[in-house]
Amino acid sequence: MVFLAIMALAGCAGISTYSPPPGAVNPLDTSRSLIASDAAVLSDEDIARILTTRVEVPQEMRIAVLYLAHESEMSQWRDRGIEAYRDAMSPVQKLRESDRVFDVSFLPSFLLPNEKSVPLIREAAARYQADWVLIVKTTARQFWKTRAIGKDEARARCEAECAVLDVRTGTIPYTSIAWGESGSRKTDEDLSLYETSLRVESEAVKLAMAENVAGLLEFLDGLGEAGEAGDNTDE
Repeated sequence: MVFLAIMALAGCAGISTYSPPPGAVNPLDTSRSLIASDAAVLSDEDIARILTTRVEVPQEMRIAVLYLAHESEMSQWRDRGIEAYRDAMSPVQKLRESDRVFDVSFLPSFLLPNEKSVPLIREAAARYQADWVLIVKTTARQFWKTRAIGKDEARARCEAECAVLDVRTGTIPYTSIAWGESGSRKTDEDLSLYETSLRVESEAVKLAMAENVAGLLEFLDGLGEAGEAGDNTDE
């Protein structure tokens, strides 16, 4: 009984993918979707065309940056406005180091409604004549240490998700996620520990974005002469 109990507990730790159940032996019928309701969103023909199309990256392009959202415990961060975001997002300007990028700038927020979707982002970017949109979403957590003697300390950790939207095709040729961490003691210039927390959170976002930008630059440098996403060979 003890042996069986041990075997049962050991089995609970396994995670596997099982083979198809008996009877699931029919070959794929590409003339119709396996899940019919999905066709109301995107037809099988459109899916097949999307999956077999190579996205060509322009030799020279404008990249628009859309800071989609920032989730934070610091309510004041959300009220700081676009100027505060620009400092945290300053690493995106390094994308201009790529020979393929001649401009990196923020997508004007007034071109989009509060509820955003990929079609609406494409429309706004097309009006702005941007070839790509770098969509960014960040999440941050803060930690504090108050001291009876000495200066208080704040620390922040940020997760930054990035996705590149190709405006011409509506496809996503590149995605990345990175993390950044920053900490600092309260300085004489900080009016409160809360202000210290805002500062280190901005720095954590900046560090995470620097990692994402470095990855995107490597992706751009690896493109072939034809500029096709996924083609990393030079002729």
